[in-house]
Amino acid sequence: MIFSRRHLLTGLAGWGALSLGSGLSISSVASSSSALPGYKSLVVLHLNGGNDGNDLLVPTDGAFTDYRRSRESIALGQDSLLAFARTHLDHRLSLNRAASGLMPLFERERVAFLVNAGPLIQPSTASDVLNGRVRVPPFLYSHPEQSHYVQGWMGDEDPSGWAGRAMEALNKPMKAPLVCVDQGAPTLVLGQRSRMVSMNSRNSRWFGKADLTRPSDPWTQAVASLTRNQSQITAENEYARTFRASFSDSQELAMADQAMPEPQGSFADNEIGRRLRTIAKFLPYYKSAGASRQIFSLEWGQFDTHANQRYTSDSATIGQDAQLAELTAAIVAFNDAITAAGMGNEVVLLVISEFGRTLDPASGRGSDHAWGNHWIAVGGPVRGGQMYGARFPRLILGGTDDVDPGRRGYWVPQISTDQVAADLLTWLGVPLVSLDTVMPNLRNFTQKTVGFVNA
Repeated sequence: MIFSRRHLLTGLAGWGALSLGSGLSISSVASSSSALPGYKSLVVLHLNGGNDGNDLLVPTDGAFTDYRRSRESIALGQDSLLAFARTHLDHRLSLNRAASGLMPLFERERVAFLVNAGPLIQPSTASDVLNGRVRVPPFLYSHPEQSHYVQGWMGDEDPSGWAGRAMEALNKPMKAPLVCVDQGAPTLVLGQRSRMVSMNSRNSRWFGKADLTRPSDPWTQAVASLTRNQSQITAENEYARTFRASFSDSQELAMADQAMPEPQGSFADNEIGRRLRTIAKFLPYYKSAGASRQIFSLEWGQFDTHANQRYTSDSATIGQDAQLAELTAAIVAFNDAITAAGMGNEVVLLVISEFGRTLDPASGRGSDHAWGNHWIAVGGPVRGGQMYGARFPRLILGGTDDVDPGRRGYWVPQISTDQVAADLLTWLGVPLVSLDTVMPNLRNFTQKTVGFVNA
């Protein structure tokens, strides 16, 4: 088979197995050295659009009246709520039944809720913000900026995320420490001097037309020959070096995908099911291949529910409840898979979103952008069966917890993104003295961690 340059470039045009990054100071998937004991992995799932935490956890004691009065057109009824067995944060709380699959995991202490979490520069109250006594995160209530900010974005001069900086702070030789799934939520795993592995949940075998599981394939050999190119021009040489490492990573992922057994969890054939299934399949491989610490990043969902949040007659959109049901099924399958693989105490799944939603409904029977939100942590290392936070927000428009001058119900987070990350990074082995460098705003907090992960 004879290849022209045009044929080769055309064949590569559709490849999506690995993204290219800059630098190779942290080892790629091809490295097998490990200087950290054991194996630990963090999986961070970002829910796109701002999941409405006000309809995830709902008080069903006297505060339920405030909840129904404040968002009458979209409030959940008592029959749509599943009560927790005991009180939390001085309330009788219930879970949206669409997420009822989380309840058994909560009772087995494998799930915890981080109540009213989100981005902060310094400890803040609604009064502090309304009276201008504190600095607030830039571009509040904006999807793209807040999505980046909760992942550790430091501004245009430094687009890296807290996971990328943390792995660099460990300063250890590691195998594939930073992995992004389906190009989603990449800010989290961007480092300042390293690159990430970008995994494709749909197809890891093909690199354009090259079958990576067949080294003798003409297309595979043609691409491999390109990775050996050298140049006296620094930029070209760096590109060739990165391309070579990316191709090597892609080839190993394809071989591993072919060799590893399917995970045992019952994953649905939908986007979130496929993505968590892919991670569940590769976790045992990475552990057996010598990885020691890994952070996976992925995103999913259409939670920008300005309209039809509860029910939808528009087939082009999906309401919150249907999405929560898909999410919960995928989380349960993921937990089952890693437990069956003997890794139930080595993996934590953190579910976040860029912001919460207004307590006050939007005109289209939905909700608008707000601030604080409820996050979910899953896994054996999690101190589960608990709600973390000092108290539950008062669900009163214009009340003492409402930071919106228009009285629409915006909660100032009581747990900062950086405090949540500090728990997880400490568990992964990042030294306490490095946390303020990884997350500069953390130095403004006397309490550095939340305490939801076992040391």
